[in-house]
Amino acid sequence: MTTSTSSPRPLRLTDPGDLIAAVPAMLGFLPARSLIVLSLASDAGGRDGARSATVGAVMRHDLILPPGEDDPVPAAMRDVFDRFGALCDREGADAVLVVLVDDRLDHPDAPAVAAACRLLDDFAVRLDRRGVRIAGAHAVSEVACGRTWFALVGGARGTVPDPQASPVAAARVFEGGAIRRSRAELADLLTPLPMPGRMQVADHIDEAIDARDLAYELAVRAGGRDRADRQELEAVLAHIARHDDGAELLAPELAELAVLLSNSTVRDAVMALAAGAEADTAERLWVTLTRRLPDPERAEAAALVGYSAYVRGDGPLAGVALGVALESNPRHRLADLLDQALQAGLRPHTVRGLADTGYEIAARLGVRMPPPAPAA
Repeated sequence: MTTSTSSPRPLRLTDPGDLIAAVPAMLGFLPARSLIVLSLASDAGGRDGARSATVGAVMRHDLILPPGEDDPVPAAMRDVFDRFGALCDREGADAVLVVLVDDRLDHPDAPAVAAACRLLDDFAVRLDRRGVRIAGAHAVSEVACGRTWFALVGGARGTVPDPQASPVAAARVFEGGAIRRSRAELADLLTPLPMPGRMQVADHIDEAIDARDLAYELAVRAGGRDRADRQELEAVLAHIARHDDGAELLAPELAELAVLLSNSTVRDAVMALAAGAEADTAERLWVTLTRRLPDPERAEAAALVGYSAYVRGDGPLAGVALGVALESNPRHRLADLLDQALQAGLRPHTVRGLADTGYEIAARLGVRMPPPAPAA
C-alpha cells in the first residue's frame, strides 16, 4: 500500500535521528516494515552557511525485501520506485532521503541489510536517470525513543529521540491532527459496523429511494430541477447539523442520506464543506455513514471522507478512505480519480478546485455554504 502526503510547512533537516523521529507525525501513524522516501530541495542553511534541505512530498510503501540472496528486486518495488521517481520530477526535487523501518533491520549486520541495500541500489539507478540522488539512507527497527538507527551506506549511527517530542509532532497535535499507532489503526476508523446493523439500514434503502423519487418529482414540477436539488442539499446540511448536535441518526435517516448523496449534484456541492469552517463537522458524518451504510452505498460517503482528508493534507487517511470507496464500488468514478491523483502525488491544492466547484453549485441553487478557509 502506497501513502503520500505533503509537508504543510518547510521542514529543515539537520540530524537523521530527528528526521526519523518526525516520520510518524509526517505520515499520521507509526510505520512498520515500510519504505519512506522524502523528496528534498537543497538550500543554504543557517548563518554558518551549512547545507540543509527542505522536505517536500513524503512517500511511503510497504517494504518488500527480496526473499533470497539471488532473488531479483520484486517487480512491485520497482513499480514503486518508478512512481516515487515521477513524483520527485513533479516536486522539482534534486535529492531524496530514504528511511527503512523494519524489525528485520535491527543492526548493521542483520541478514536483511544486504537485501535492503540491493533495493536501495535499484532505486538509486532509477532516480539517477531523473537527475535525482539519494542524499542519505537510514534504517531502524522501529520508530521509538532510544532505538538505534544506522546508515545503509557508511558507518554512521545514532539514537532516535522521542517521536512524541518532535517539533513536527507538536505542530500536528496543535493543529488537531492525530498520530496513530499503526496504519491498521488508521484503517479501523472506517471499519464497517457489524452486518446486522448495516442490514437494518439496507432494509430501508428501497423505501428511501421511492420517497426521494416522489419528492424530487414534485419539486421539479413546482420549480424545476434546481429547486429539487436545493431541497435535497438543504436536507443533507440539516442532517449534518443534527449529527453535530449529538443526535443519533436512525436507520431510516441513514438510508435517506445514502439516497440523497447518490444525487451527484448534491454530492458535488457538499464537497465544498471540505474547504470551509465546517469541514470537521461534515467529515464526522461522512465517517459515520461509511461505517454504517451497506455496500455499495457506503462508497459515496467514503469518497467524501477521502476528499476531505486529501484537501487538508492527510494523505494516509485519504488513501484508506478512497480504498474503502473503491472496494465498495469499484466503478466509483470520483473515488477512482481522487485515488489516481493521490497515488501520483498531486498536492492538496490541485484538488481543492472541486470544493470551489461545490461552492458554485450551491450558489446556483441558492444555498449558502459555510465560508471557505484560506487556501494553505
